[in-house]
Amino acid sequence: MNHPASPVRHGRAKFSLKDPVASRAFVKESQQMTDRLISTAVDENLFWEQLSDELVSAGSDAPLTPALCEIALLRSGHSQLQSEQTAAAIHRSLDSCRRLLAGDQPRLADQLRLRYAPLKQTYEAYGPGLLRLIGNQIWSGDPPTNWWPNRVTVHAVQPLQTGAAGRSTYQSSVWIEAVLTDISPEVPEWLRLVYQLTQMAIDSHTRTHALSGGEVKNLGELKTPTELPWSLGIIPLIFDRASEAGMIAAPTLPIATAIDLGWTLEDAVATQLPRTLGGAGEGNPDDLSSVLQRWWCDVGRTSHAFPIALKDLSARLAEFTHTGTR
Repeated sequence: MNHPASPVRHGRAKFSLKDPVASRAFVKESQQMTDRLISTAVDENLFWEQLSDELVSAGSDAPLTPALCEIALLRSGHSQLQSEQTAAAIHRSLDSCRRLLAGDQPRLADQLRLRYAPLKQTYEAYGPGLLRLIGNQIWSGDPPTNWWPNRVTVHAVQPLQTGAAGRSTYQSSVWIEAVLTDISPEVPEWLRLVYQLTQMAIDSHTRTHALSGGEVKNLGELKTPTELPWSLGIIPLIFDRASEAGMIAAPTLPIATAIDLGWTLEDAVATQLPRTLGGAGEGNPDDLSSVLQRWWCDVGRTSHAFPIALKDLSARLAEFTHTGTR
C-alpha cells in the first residue's frame, strides 16, 4: 500500500473490494506486509521487484511459494537470520490477499483475456513501427543490432491503480494493468507499453556497457550512461515520433499527462524531482513537463547524439531541482 505507485499517494481512487469486510481485511494484510518489511530494514520497492522477477521466471501463472518470498527477501537485503520466518509471514499475507481478490472477482482470468485484447490489437498495429522510429531517433538512424530484445513477454494484470506498468529486464517481461479503455484520450495505454519496452532496451544496453566498462556508441566523453535521465527524456521522444507518424492526434505533446499518469514513478531520478516550483497548471514555466517540453524543442528533437542531448537535460533538471530547494 505504500509502494511509490500507490493510487492513494497520487490522488487516484483508493482501491477497495466490493465487500467492505473483505476490503478492510485486504488493507490490514497489506499493511502487515509493509510493517514487516520496514521492521526488517528491507527495501520495499526492491522486494516487490525481486518477487515479480521470481514469479515471472517460474513461469506463467506460477504459484507463489514461501521459497520465492524468501529469495526475494534475501535479494532485497534481508539477513539470512530469520529469513525463513519472515518469508512465511509475508507469504501468508500475500496468499490471504490473493484469496480475497479471487473471492471478489471469481472470473478474473477470463476478464483479463477480454481486457487485454484491445491493448494487444492496437499495439500490434502501431507498436513495432513506432519502436523502429524511436530506435532510429536515439541512434541517428543506426541502432545497434541487439538494441531491441529479441522477445518480450507481456503479462496482463488486474487493474488496481487505474493504469500502471512495470518491467523485468532480466526476465525480458513487462506487466501492464489491463484497463478496458484508455485512462486519457491523449495518452493511449499502448504507448505506456511502448515506454516500458523502450526502457527495457535502455536498461539492458546501459547495464551491459556498465558491466563491461565500455562506452555506449555516440556517448563521447560520457562515462556513466546509467546516470542520464533516460526515463524522462524518452517521453517527449515517444510522443513526437507517434505524432509525426499520425499514430496519435497531439497538437501539443501530452508530457504533463504522462507524468500525471505515473509513467516515471519507478525511476529514481524522476521521483526525486519536484513536480512544480510554482502554482499548478498546464503551461506553468516552472513545471517539470514544461522543462521537458523546452528541452525537446531546443535540443532533443534535433540532436544527432541523443545521449549527449540527455546530458543537457540532466543539467536543466539539476537547475530545476536547485531552484525548487532554495
